[in-house]
Amino acid sequence: MSVNPVDLNKLRSAHANLYETVVAISKRAKKIHEEERAELEEKLLPYKEMIRNPGSESESDKVFPEQIAISLEFESREKASQKAVAGYLQHRYDYTLGKIAEPKVTPIEDDETDGD
Repeated sequence: MSVNPVDLNKLRSAHANLYETVVAISKRAKKIHEEERAELEEKLLPYKEMIRNPGSESESDKVFPEQIAISLEFESREKASQKAVAGYLQHRYDYTLGKIAEPKVTPIEDDETDGD
């Protein structure tokens, strides 16, 4: 797996706060990863059932070539983080900031009395 550098100035171009942009991209990458994982689980489900409930003793330890091909295909895909960064740079999605609630500050009362 190679490392792909990202120009931070490009990330900063749409929004001033780079940290918020990175957080938004990472949330998008997590969503992409979850979608791909669900797809992989769906494709591998028949093979998991065959392993759990083998028809014979020989099937219990069997490795299915189709299962390996599916896994290799998913491994060779572009990583979710790379897809999220590319999508952001190509303006396929954007994020909006919610209003940040300001914390309430309660005054501290000094009830200390000097015993003098």
